[in-house]
Amino acid sequence: MLKLEEVVPGKVGTMKETPNTRTAEHFDAMVATYETWAEPRTARLAKAALKRTSVRAGDSVLDIGAGTGALALQAAALGARVTAIDLSPAMVARLTQRLAPYPECKALVMDGQALTFEESTFDAAFCVLSTTLFPDWRAGLDEAVRVVRPGGWIGIVHWASPQGSDVFTIFARALKKLALPTDSPDAPKLTELSAHELRAALEDRKCEVMEVELLDAPGPFPTPEKFMDTLDPFYRIHPTYRSLDERLRGELRKVLAEEARRWIKEDVPAGRTAKAHLAIARRLFRPVDHPVSAMERGVGR
Repeated sequence: MLKLEEVVPGKVGTMKETPNTRTAEHFDAMVATYETWAEPRTARLAKAALKRTSVRAGDSVLDIGAGTGALALQAAALGARVTAIDLSPAMVARLTQRLAPYPECKALVMDGQALTFEESTFDAAFCVLSTTLFPDWRAGLDEAVRVVRPGGWIGIVHWASPQGSDVFTIFARALKKLALPTDSPDAPKLTELSAHELRAALEDRKCEVMEVELLDAPGPFPTPEKFMDTLDPFYRIHPTYRSLDERLRGELRKVLAEEARRWIKEDVPAGRTAKAHLAIARRLFRPVDHPVSAMERGVGR
């Protein structure tokens, strides 16, 4: 595996060391699983984000936290000059293969909280579910806005569901039914932002927010009988899952299958699937030099 500070062969870009880099190896291990089970959902969200902008052939587009290329590939197909960045060298390697038909597009290993691009480099920047995972989502938004030219587009898709995707909601339900040791590790926390908070965060960064929309974000998942084994690379990012002994793993496999069946039978028909906020904004013709707002300091929350 590439070291995090290395550059992908043939590409220009470096990785600044941050706390976020510690998760890279987990994402390296899930590339094939992600492409099969996560990208179809992310691609629908990316399509919605692109559709609400005027991105067209020749535009310079940055895809932050690109994964296997849900947005990057769609923007490239429009004729945009796409730079896709991701924390995971394995994700970047896979996306480099998929971008091969588009010679003006590239994928780089880079942290979205510490971009190495100059200010006002791109016509548009998108974060499709990546800010949710950033340890410092404020830095991620700062960077996304900073590298977009005045008047350019910023598209943010951020989970509106506490557990994120459906497969992790099912997983959380299953864990609650296990008799876990008292010293089991805590679950990783996703950043939760309401539509109001997301709008305010972009406005604080001198952006004109065009809309914030709540979207359905269901995703495909395997049959209940194969649920845990198929999604094992996803669940390994969860400290509690990694800490389970063989007995508890066996119990979890059964409970996950039960919860997956219940999800299909009860939750999907009732519309209780994952939700995400889509915010579309334009950078105003002013420098990005904002004070920390009352909302970001936690005042009144």
